[in-house]
This record gives sequence, C-alpha cells and structure tokens, in this order.
Amino acid sequence: MRTTAHRDAAITLWGDAGAYAHDAYQSWLPLFPELPDALPIVIGITAYGHCVGLTRSTWEHGPRITLASNHFKRGRRAVDDTMVHEMAHAWLYLTGQEVKHDSGAWYAAIRRLSPIVLGHEIDVRRGADRRSVRVKLADGRSVVRKEKVPEFDGLQAKVAGWPDTFRPIDYDYGDPMRCPSY
Repeated sequence: MRTTAHRDAAITLWGDAGAYAHDAYQSWLPLFPELPDALPIVIGITAYGHCVGLTRSTWEHGPRITLASNHFKRGRRAVDDTMVHEMAHAWLYLTGQEVKHDSGAWYAAIRRLSPIVLGHEIDVRRGADRRSVRVKLADGRSVVRKEKVPEFDGLQAKVAGWPDTFRPIDYDYGDPMRCPSY
C-alpha cells in the first residue's frame, strides 16, 4: 500500500497554494524543534468565517492547521505570518503549555519569536493592559479591582493577531497566490 505525504496531498487538492503552505511550515520549523517534520494542513473556509488560520490541537491524530483559502490572495508573506502563528499554537500544545492568546505562555512565545519573525523585539506582558487599584467602598472598606490602562487599550487584540498585527500598515505581503477552493 502506498501512502501519500501531506505535501503531495495538498498539491493535489490546492495546487501551488498547497505546496506553499507546506513549504512555509518547513521554513519556520527550526523555530519549533518539538514539532514533527510535517503536520496536516487543511485549506478551506475556517471556523467563524473570519479566522485566517486555526489550529485544532485536540484532534485524535494530533494538531492540524487550517488556513483560509481566501487568505492566499493577500500574499505569500501573509500566509507565512499565519503559518508561524498557527505553528506557535501547535508547539505550545505539544510542549504542554496553555495555547490561548491570553496565556502567559503565548506572550512568552511571541516575545521569543518576534526578533526572528518580525526582525525586532516586542515587549508585551500578559496583564499589562490592566492594573490593580484600591477602591474605597461607601461603608469605609476597600477592595482591589482591575482597571484598564488606557495606553495599553487594545493590546490583547494585537497580541492575538501576532505577527500580522505588529507589521507596519504599508507592509508588503508579496504577490497574491491563487488557491482553488470549493
């Protein structure tokens, strides 16, 4: 019986876009030594209709990455950004860390990866967008509450979209790619 490699299957289904998705995975793989040499990469309509990528880490066969088929028209470097983002999720899962965008592990991962992916460091810390303040109650007691720090408003949304959301507005994502879809 002959088995088909993930990349070969992706080329059969999505042509050059399928090949590019797997090549992007390979190009970022040195940043994540705990990831396998290949993961299943699906191209199609992502959950929620607005995600450009999604990593399902609890699939019975291990993590798999989904890329939105319409994202390829944005350019190759946009696909690269999405791939490294999704690989970070898969890496966090396989190394036993919290995979959510608001976890300390996610913040640490993007601090570690940003010098290579973005070309510069970013100093983001979980919880920096909120601070503890003591509030006096009417009965004289006081409680500690969290309040937003105005200068960090929107930080969590930016961190959740890393690395794309840390790119300059005029960043060149390269030539668009055709991606056949259903």
